Amino acid sequence: MSRQRSVILGLTAFHGDSSAALVVDGELVAAAEEERFTRVKHTAAFPRRAIAYCLNHAGLDAGSVTTVACPGLVGATVPRRLLHAVRHPAMALRAAAARRGGQRARLDEALAAAGLEHARLMRFEHHLAHMASVQPLLAGQRGTLVTIDGLGDFASASHARASTGVPTIAGRIYFPDSLGFFYTALTQHLGFRKFGEEFKVMGLSSFGRPRFAEQLRGLVERRSGFGFRLDRRAFTVASRGVPFRVENDQPVIGLLHDEAVIAKALGVPARNGDEPLTELHADVASSLQLVFEEIADHLVAAALEVSTETGALGLAGGCAHNSVWVGKLRTKHRIGDVFVAPASHDAGLAVGAAVLAAGGTVRCAEKHWALLGPAFDEPGRDLPKGKTFPDDAALHAWLAGRLAAGGIVGLFHGRLEFGPRALGSRSILCDPRPAAMRDRLNARVKHREAFRPFAAVVLAAKQEDWFVGSFRVPTMEAVFPVRDHVKERIGAVVHSDGSCRIQTVERDVQPFLWALIHAFETQTGVPMLINTSFNDSEPIVCTPTDALACFRRTEMDHLVIGRTVFSRHDLDLAEPERASTRA
Repeated sequence: MSRQRSVILGLTAFHGDSSAALVVDGELVAAAEEERFTRVKHTAAFPRRAIAYCLNHAGLDAGSVTTVACPGLVGATVPRRLLHAVRHPAMALRAAAARRGGQRARLDEALAAAGLEHARLMRFEHHLAHMASVQPLLAGQRGTLVTIDGLGDFASASHARASTGVPTIAGRIYFPDSLGFFYTALTQHLGFRKFGEEFKVMGLSSFGRPRFAEQLRGLVERRSGFGFRLDRRAFTVASRGVPFRVENDQPVIGLLHDEAVIAKALGVPARNGDEPLTELHADVASSLQLVFEEIADHLVAAALEVSTETGALGLAGGCAHNSVWVGKLRTKHRIGDVFVAPASHDAGLAVGAAVLAAGGTVRCAEKHWALLGPAFDEPGRDLPKGKTFPDDAALHAWLAGRLAAGGIVGLFHGRLEFGPRALGSRSILCDPRPAAMRDRLNARVKHREAFRPFAAVVLAAKQEDWFVGSFRVPTMEAVFPVRDHVKERIGAVVHSDGSCRIQTVERDVQPFLWALIHAFETQTGVPMLINTSFNDSEPIVCTPTDALACFRRTEMDHLVIGRTVFSRHDLDLAEPERASTRA
């Protein structure tokens, strides 16, 4: 009698960054964010299309799913919830009413509509799911797990010792104290009030001086051990709750702070989003980044002391995407390798929940844990005719020449990235050498704030020659100082403080991308390229049709899909865009 296959579908939905992941017989085979299919950034909708993709990729249907795994389990934090309810009864009543309105009923209804009502439903604590999304990357190494975010299941941070199965959380920080809320509140004060704009402030921080650090330290008190406390007057979530809602499937978060209190503490009024950014705002951003790093480092140090491990460090939760902080960790702590979950934000909870349902130990179908989305080997019949190369070597040589000559290339190759970073599957690439390339890329393609830097994708064997203290970063999650003697050679990726965010590329993990960069190095002597996401104020492109639509409305020079190249001077840009086909 044959054994029933274990088919675990991890899901996260109804809050933001909805996603799905699939683990089959202990192997992570697929993962995708719903926004890539709907083209709605940070969508909170039930991940119907992402589920369909995952199942189609594995050759399965909804009836094959044995377990649905989701984040959301309040058991471990009930005592703290009750204590807070006693102190703030009005807020507790509002929260209880909202829960009765409830996500569980919506989830049950959505699962039934997707044909998944027969599957066993398992729920896991939010931060435990974050941990499980990064722990498999340690591949059995001894180490420590730390998660830091805004809020999930009444906690905002946690730590544990890495294990071979399900981690046991050793410590938590509870609502309303949240390092994620601290960063978001100051992001809002600086005029960035859309969901998920904290990364803009991180980029802005390198242009300023941390002259408001003391004022910010007065708003967040470091506590002994794994803890800190936010000023309750400045950060209002304790008494008012978290002003979060979903509109048209997009998450919206209201002010987390009292503008008058923050303005008085800093001596800097709140900025309206349409007001120009000044040196003053850059200084606030720099101060925020510094104080964030101080508290985050305090938490990491406390976690390391409890776990007594000096091995690897695994990071997850939205704050783990703060690559400026991540790049400094090995200079401040006695740790070995640093691993950041490819989707450290809430999209990664789908992977984490699926891993937990599988017992905490899984393997990955791909060598790269982020390359788990759909692939399209051919451009598709609805695309115009391009030039197809006979083999990868010929394509790489041709592309390297165009890049060295200043061309901007949209690269669509292999499986779509899971997580916020384009890693060479849905990327825009160009020459990192001339500083003017940064402004040219912004003006012609990205159309974003001028202060935001571009990252470099670099051959792993060469990165230490160019960057100080760098370590392996396959998911582009760390910033390192650029060595002084090479700064002028890669002016387009050197940020104002002399740093650069990098992505490590290894030959056996991403052979196509590695060979392209190697071909560029052969022609120029520089073992890296600018790598930015293939999009223009939208989610990263998913399908060939998405890629062509983005190519048409921007000013890239070439679009590569598989081994086929479309060049701007050959393409009829007046051809109307067709509706995108969805997985």
